[in-house]
Amino acid sequence: MRLTVLDWIRPGQRGMLTALVAVALLSSGVESRQRPLGEQVTIRRDTFGVPHILAETDEAAAFGLGYAQAEDHAEAIGRAYLRGRGDAARHFGADELDNDLAMRRLDNLGESARLFERLDPAFKRVVTAFAAGVARYVARHRDALPPWMPDVTAVDVMASIRAEWVEAAIAPSLARALERKYAAAPGGSMGDSARVALDGPVDEGTAGSNALALAGSRTTTGHPILMANPHLNWSARYWEAHLTVPGRIDFYGSCLVGHPWLRAGFNATLGYVQTNNAPDLLDVYALPLEAPAADRYRFDGRPRVLRQREVAVEVRNEDGTTRTERRTYWDSDAGPIVHRTPTLAFAARHVGLEQLTHFDGFYRLSRARSLRDVMAVMRKGLLLTSNFTYADRDGNILYLWNARLPRRVDAGVTYELDVPGATGQYLWRGFHRSSDLPQLLNPSGGYVQNANNSPWYTSLSNPIDASRFPSYIERRPLALRPQIALEMLEARERFSVDDVVALKFTTRMLLADRVKPALLDAARAVLSPSPDLVRGIELLERWDNRAAPDSLGALVFYQFWDTYAKAVQQPYARSWDEQRPMETPVGLSDPASAVKHLEDAVRWVRTKYGREDVAWGDVFRFRMGPHDLPADGGPGTLGLYRVMTFREQGDGTWVAGRTADRPDLVGGGDAWVLLVHFARQVQAYSVLAYGQTTDPASPHSTDQITLFANHQLRPVWYTQADIKTHTVREYRPD
Repeated sequence: MRLTVLDWIRPGQRGMLTALVAVALLSSGVESRQRPLGEQVTIRRDTFGVPHILAETDEAAAFGLGYAQAEDHAEAIGRAYLRGRGDAARHFGADELDNDLAMRRLDNLGESARLFERLDPAFKRVVTAFAAGVARYVARHRDALPPWMPDVTAVDVMASIRAEWVEAAIAPSLARALERKYAAAPGGSMGDSARVALDGPVDEGTAGSNALALAGSRTTTGHPILMANPHLNWSARYWEAHLTVPGRIDFYGSCLVGHPWLRAGFNATLGYVQTNNAPDLLDVYALPLEAPAADRYRFDGRPRVLRQREVAVEVRNEDGTTRTERRTYWDSDAGPIVHRTPTLAFAARHVGLEQLTHFDGFYRLSRARSLRDVMAVMRKGLLLTSNFTYADRDGNILYLWNARLPRRVDAGVTYELDVPGATGQYLWRGFHRSSDLPQLLNPSGGYVQNANNSPWYTSLSNPIDASRFPSYIERRPLALRPQIALEMLEARERFSVDDVVALKFTTRMLLADRVKPALLDAARAVLSPSPDLVRGIELLERWDNRAAPDSLGALVFYQFWDTYAKAVQQPYARSWDEQRPMETPVGLSDPASAVKHLEDAVRWVRTKYGREDVAWGDVFRFRMGPHDLPADGGPGTLGLYRVMTFREQGDGTWVAGRTADRPDLVGGGDAWVLLVHFARQVQAYSVLAYGQTTDPASPHSTDQITLFANHQLRPVWYTQADIKTHTVREYRPD
């Protein structure tokens, strides 16, 4: 008799599962390849709508993953894939024009198809199956979906991933930085070492994350704890799922909508999560133009031709008609030209445009059972970016600054912007091995953490020596958010699960600790203070330096800092100092100006909200369906570990969630939190602020926002017994 996946999950049969796996695989291996994928997978939705996908093969699991993801987010997937094709403006209008021009300029769809054929065959089958799962859902529900919903292919999946690297390679900020650098000295020295930031620090926006791992020596149970908390705009949408292929995969985690595999999470023996790092995957080559010809440059003493490329994009007009927009660009053998001066053409080369192996790495990691397995995957160089934070049941914790990092000449030139392109001297030659990159395994201090800080500050007890690594590995000041993370980890000898939850949701604002004393000193020194200044002093003296829902004075301080920091060139009395990394920045560079801005802040808050002592949660709100809840947290630049951003509404409130004036979610920062306790039997907890689905009619679009607002996590149903107990719907996607 042939065993099916349903036979493996009867009550009391968990102990039989391993014994049955070999029999099941022998009896179904050949047959599985002949049967439709939808017949090989069962989806069980739990009480929060999370799909637990039980499949006979990896391909069937991917098919179920695609189908379930489309059930929850079909339109979001369709939009992402149209953007990857460079075909979004035709359906959605001029807001998508720049995206489509970029995708067409670098032939994202065609190059993705070419790179897809070079992928490992097993992963190609997985991506193809995922796309087929999405396509199955779309075909079944075509009448309920918008007419622009595309027919999804495996190449669409990969083109959507590659689109991120297209945007990075030819970002407008790159051209602006080059223009600023060379405006002062047109045709200036190609070896100019002027430091020009292409974008703000990682901590400036919402595209960051928090992660930590505690060794058993630092927990009350003696078992490791792993915590993950990525920050993106809520419209990017994290999505949870659980993949089980008996004998091969039993992985619970998350991915972004449209991604073909889970990228962060855990199994029974280990877990890993990512935070954004800033590896230099982009080189810009300054190519000397041959005067007077504008279409030739010299390389290694020989002329080479610049080629023109014309790109055409259809754009939907407001009246429903379409028009064609055309642009002409220049390309070189070194890459697309992103900027020109009379004597130089600047060509960009990005690692992400040359391979599409990133999710193959996640696919392989999900099958790992030990630290050795994980490191074997990392050594393959499949994964292009990210800090990895890891913990396992054996007691190991690990931090790894990962990148597909080009190996460069590390002398005589900076790679922060452009490098000389007249010869091949600065062309990269292969890639660094994972063993070349910063990492910290089982440190004596018992923890690793990353809050988008450079790797050197993974642990205060066990700093990593930057001098041992190439200069082109990121070196940035230690921002306030990782500083507060390090403070909290150093402040307690041992942590329980509840302690880690409290740490994650802390609303303490480190910036206030650093500058409020100086601000109050300056304000109290004023001989004849205005009533507004007196009121400001009273508020700040009573305020506990937190951005909690009931915090009074936090809004005045926030408004003060926002205006003061913009008005002065350097706001601190002492900026960040590498010799005092955890004590700086501190103080105020211009106390008199600060006092004036405090007075102005008091007046501004009173004028806008009717009183000075308005609570933080009266202004900042979580809104999701029927829920309108006081919010907490704020920008990470304020030294908040509870990172949140909000969008202003017409009523003066600032909202994260769903609003009447926007089709998608607004706000960003905290959304998905995962905590894994590697006890004898793994225990996990999570929360997803905006729920599992885009559909506002579904209860699973609003059923976690109250937990999120109240700093609560829900249990993750991981064992087959728990899944069975909490399953509310079971079906096959056939």
